[in-house]
Parts: sequence; C-alpha cells; structure tokens
Amino acid sequence: MAVWGGAGWLLDRWLDARAFFPVGIILGMAVAIYLVVARYGAVDPPPAGKRPTRTTQGGRPSRPRTQKGQR
Repeated sequence: MAVWGGAGWLLDRWLDARAFFPVGIILGMAVAIYLVVARYGAVDPPPAGKRPTRTTQGGRPSRPRTQKGQR
C-alpha cells in the first residue's frame, strides 16, 4: 500500500495531478489482499473417509490424546 501510494504521490507531484495517489493506495490494498489470500488461502480438505494424521514438527506421529488420569 505504501509503495503504490508513494508511486501515485510521486506521479501526482510530477504531473501536477490529484488522481494517482488515491488510485495507488487502492491498487496497493488490492495487491496486498491478493498476496495474503494467495499465500495463506484455503487449505484443501482431507479426502473423504480418512482422518488427518497428527504429526510432530519432526514428522513423527504424535501420541493419541487421552483423558486426564488415563494412560
């Protein structure tokens, strides 16, 4: 948003106009939202009928969770 807004501000100063700064801000917000959605968008659901496996950071299967007092 700051980069495209700054580019719009520079174009406004250079061309003595007032339209490029707001357009740059809006374009910057649109690009930022697109990048966030592209990077952190929806995750594919697991195949039907299969439970997702739980793994630790090292990739090993984790222990099943138990109720308090049970082993």
